[in-house]
Amino acid sequence: MQYSNTARESFERFLADDNEENGAKPTAAGTLMRCSDALNCLRQRGFAAAKFPEAHSFDTSTLISFSLGTSMHELLQNAIGHVYGGEYEKVVDLSPLGVSLSGSSDGVVEVDGQTRLLEIKTMGSYPFKIAKETGIPKRQHVAQAALYAMGTPEVTHLWMVYLAKESGFRGAHKAGDMLEFVIELDEELFDGFTPRQIAEQELDNFRSVQQSLSEEMLPDAVVFDDNGVDMLVEKPPAYGAGKGQPWNCRYCRYQSICEACGPTEVSLQTAKVHAGWLTEEETV
Repeated sequence: MQYSNTARESFERFLADDNEENGAKPTAAGTLMRCSDALNCLRQRGFAAAKFPEAHSFDTSTLISFSLGTSMHELLQNAIGHVYGGEYEKVVDLSPLGVSLSGSSDGVVEVDGQTRLLEIKTMGSYPFKIAKETGIPKRQHVAQAALYAMGTPEVTHLWMVYLAKESGFRGAHKAGDMLEFVIELDEELFDGFTPRQIAEQELDNFRSVQQSLSEEMLPDAVVFDDNGVDMLVEKPPAYGAGKGQPWNCRYCRYQSICEACGPTEVSLQTAKVHAGWLTEEETV
């Protein structure tokens, strides 16, 4: 009997090549920024909008997780469409609101007399467990869905669906389990804030990023916690580190560029010089 890693090596190479070939998708309506970056670090949004090269790459396990999540997401989306009809992957352009921002909503669906904005999130075991225990969706996910709703006037409710990609510890949940939240746009949800108000806050944040870029500056390194509270990151933890706060920086593919630039007051030109050095080093 012979043991081999040929299949795994083929899988890893395919995922890496496919990710590199496809790269970052263009924004849905050709805008500067995308709704899916809601509540991300302001500087991270600036890097993406200015099309900076990424200094770090996803590892194989992350790419596999993404691939599984995409397949499960599409399956659930098709299932809902099969039963309820509706519009799916509908382009939402928020440029009329004074910000170059767009996205593609998962769906706009009529259910029980409600026009719902469907937002599906496939989740690992830990975040699914947290959502199940708290009984509320993540603020970041609500912000993204509410932004889509702001550009879809007929929508009255958000329909947040969490789909577990993997089973939880000791059988707390199984792969394929779901949590569903149906939320009115003007329903108080987080410390008295409604989804509409959260979306309006995010529109202001995106406008601030747009303003910085128009002045040839990179936004400050400001991250947001799960309550929407902002914090300037003086010293980010390393990319891929097992611990360190804020956790966002540990998964940011611009991390080393950001750290080299310092937390505030950096021009796009200076940041691009740092990015050139660092991404060239990554490929050597």
